Amino acid sequence: MRKAHNNPRAGRVSSLGLALLLALFVVSSASAQTIEDALRFSSRQPMTGVRSLGMAGAGAAGIADYSAMFSNPAGLGYFRSSGFSGSLSFFSTEDQGRFTGPSTNALDNRINDTQLGHLAYVHKVRTRQGSLVFGAAINQIESFSRELYYSGDNGDNSVTDFFLPVAGEYSVDTNDGEDGIPNTADDEFIPVFDRDLSFIAFELFAIDFDVDAFEAGNNPFFPAVSTGTVEQTGTIREEGAMHEINLGVAAEAAERVMVGASLNIPVGKWTLDRFQTEDDVNNANDGAGGTTDFASLDWTQTIESNLVGVNVRAGVSVSTPSGFRAGASIETPTYYEISEDYSTIMTVRFDDGFRDSYGDDFSEDVGAGSFDYNLITPWRLGLGVGYSKRDLRVMVDAEVIDWSQMELDSDLVSFAEENRFIAQNLEDAVNVRAGIEYDFGPLTVRGGVASISDPRKTSYGRLDSGDDRSRAFVGVGLSYRAADRFVFDVAWSGEQFYDEFVTYGVEGAPLVSEEVLRGRFAIGIRAKL
Repeated sequence: MRKAHNNPRAGRVSSLGLALLLALFVVSSASAQTIEDALRFSSRQPMTGVRSLGMAGAGAAGIADYSAMFSNPAGLGYFRSSGFSGSLSFFSTEDQGRFTGPSTNALDNRINDTQLGHLAYVHKVRTRQGSLVFGAAINQIESFSRELYYSGDNGDNSVTDFFLPVAGEYSVDTNDGEDGIPNTADDEFIPVFDRDLSFIAFELFAIDFDVDAFEAGNNPFFPAVSTGTVEQTGTIREEGAMHEINLGVAAEAAERVMVGASLNIPVGKWTLDRFQTEDDVNNANDGAGGTTDFASLDWTQTIESNLVGVNVRAGVSVSTPSGFRAGASIETPTYYEISEDYSTIMTVRFDDGFRDSYGDDFSEDVGAGSFDYNLITPWRLGLGVGYSKRDLRVMVDAEVIDWSQMELDSDLVSFAEENRFIAQNLEDAVNVRAGIEYDFGPLTVRGGVASISDPRKTSYGRLDSGDDRSRAFVGVGLSYRAADRFVFDVAWSGEQFYDEFVTYGVEGAPLVSEEVLRGRFAIGIRAKL
């Protein structure tokens, strides 16, 4: 632990002393299990599979497609034969960021990703009457991949301001030094931090300790950057995907009435790599006039979350001889177990050649660790209507979710405050989907639109631009039937939504407004058995 003196960049105690002192304070998690994390892991695209992709996921009325296990399992009952299908998905995500601080700068970045779209098998049991169908599938239900790049000048504040601890996040141990006499020049003041970033920043002199301020009863910490304009540059890269394993069954309970259910196991991985630099480009902090000779700072944070969950869907679908169809489905809360690993690396440089890093050595484990917790999502209710006549099929869906019922849980810490915040700031959301397809002989064309509503209340979630974070989708697709046994599918969907990112938690910190555009192209094959 570095000792604080009146001289800048004073000496340090031995590594043994550092290890002993580290054991005295509680290390707070550098990870963040927040309302935004809960929403990220609970969200999913409205469609799975190539046919569903082209119709923007519409199918809650009941559809003879493996995606019925995702929308309404009763639709499995409409299969006329056994079969299998598979697909690949290709994602391209563009993140258009606009850095807004004292200066404004717009930058675009694009990231590509390829994933297994789905694999599915449907088995139709021979029956004397009615229908009995079993299904199994694995499919991608969400992509986390995106990359934001931002850059701009900031003369109002610094990331070193964010590292400053507030009351309750530190204490100060004092001793009388080697001479044993209080109030002499060799007195030592040793801050002990309950906040990881403050500890790391203090070790690297990104923040420092003012003895006079401490003895006067004031906040004794000050940032390395106290004046001038700094250039701030950063990259935030997210990667990963959610997949879902389905085991489903459907049967004809009465004439033209299908019922079905599926057991679903969502599994996924999300990684976050955040890198931010700050550079005293004009050398305003040169060691003169009460400033430090700060030169630059690099700050890297990484988080890796692995998820596995379970839920059950059940549904019913009713059809009429005239071609109308209606369906309803219900999904239990998904119970997720989430394991998270996180780490922090920071490097600080000064004009006199001093350079030091923390977190790049195995023994430097403050700001690094693991944490396990649970996420319980809300119930979902789906309703759908459809109409088919000869070569035409039209479907419209609605899904209702009360997001205020979502909860975080852990055996290690209490999430009472976070769950109270969720209940107060999230509300009901209605998601809608509509799709159409038409057969031209062996060729089928389809299209659809969908919207996933932002569940954040206006008082909490409204973006600085005035927009919310609702996600809009459009889909188009094409199928070709060959030899009455094989169907080749292609589809494309486009997604658009707005988001924003506050670079660090200081009043007046730069804001990065985002428009995210995601394209998904899928190719697949279906085969009758």
